[in-house]
Amino acid sequence: MSHNHLIIKPASEAQTHEAQIRNGTYWGVPAGVSVNEYLKLHPILQQGVFARDGRLEYWVLVPKEDPESTNFYASCQVLARDILTLHPGETSPVSSYGHVISFVIVPPEYRGKGYAQCLMSLLHSALAPHRYPSPLKAPTVTRHRSTVSVLYSAVGDYYARCAPMVGESGWTRQTSWRTTWPLSSIQIPPKKATSLPVELLSESDVAATLDSDDSNTPAGLLELQKKNPKKTFFAFTPTSPLNTYFLTLSKLTPSGSSNTSWGARIPGSSDFMTWVIFNQPTLKVIITRLRATVASFPVLLNAALRVAQDTKCEGIEIGNIPEHLKEVAQATGGVTTEWDDHLPAFKWYGEQPEVAGADAVWAMEERYSWC
Repeated sequence: MSHNHLIIKPASEAQTHEAQIRNGTYWGVPAGVSVNEYLKLHPILQQGVFARDGRLEYWVLVPKEDPESTNFYASCQVLARDILTLHPGETSPVSSYGHVISFVIVPPEYRGKGYAQCLMSLLHSALAPHRYPSPLKAPTVTRHRSTVSVLYSAVGDYYARCAPMVGESGWTRQTSWRTTWPLSSIQIPPKKATSLPVELLSESDVAATLDSDDSNTPAGLLELQKKNPKKTFFAFTPTSPLNTYFLTLSKLTPSGSSNTSWGARIPGSSDFMTWVIFNQPTLKVIITRLRATVASFPVLLNAALRVAQDTKCEGIEIGNIPEHLKEVAQATGGVTTEWDDHLPAFKWYGEQPEVAGADAVWAMEERYSWC
């Protein structure tokens, strides 16, 4: 089937509303959120700090002769975020923009006809016109030129086939790990659970803690560079705005709406843990950011356990737990496995031509960009 008559463009207000209805039907309803409840979420998200300056928008695949049609073939949500990139031989990272892609939806009547692949292949030109200019197929481009775009694939390596041009690949998977604790198997020795004082964090406390922690990102990239000096490392920052995005989504769940604690910290130290509550596919506490020592980790995990119990969650989950905490995670009942769903993948657009996607590493990837 020919797609020559199709273009990609930012969604109009009416197209955005239609995309929200489709998202609510596909994602919200299975999670116990009605379409009407889901639609109420969009204005809240648009008012969030993460959406300012046009950073949160939808893109749609439409006929070029009817670009305002609400009967579009496919859509996705794109969030522009700041990133820090550290190249080999450099001593400090540089700041630019990256993009987080989520909610790729094709309505049932259009599935199986290549529209998702067409949308995603053209999206490269919209996000990175400096690398893949296509004024006829992507006449409007993002206002924040992209260094890298990321997504989490629920369909395996499908997005690798969504390439910007012949001879290139689309989004390349990056190996990712999850550590899970079913509530029935968590084993935290009482002495270790209470060996340090701990404070639970409100929503505003979490934002302040994450804002303060952002100053550690450059040093974290430099530490990674020491271990692999030939790689280019990038990390999304600041962390607080997107954490707020997922915290807002978390409040849609019955358990999340009644929860008041969204993290914990060790007073007098830089150690902390933040979390949200998601129902994918079972209700669990998802750790969104972690900074801990071997001594403080059981204390913070115990705080998350109490919240999981109070909110009737079935378990706790951490993505890509730091190497120095793997042993204590196992000792407390955590099981680490390679991620087999919602696989992280990225497409590198950086301006240094010698850096290919295989030479770049998505650092500090802790499931912030869920889709």
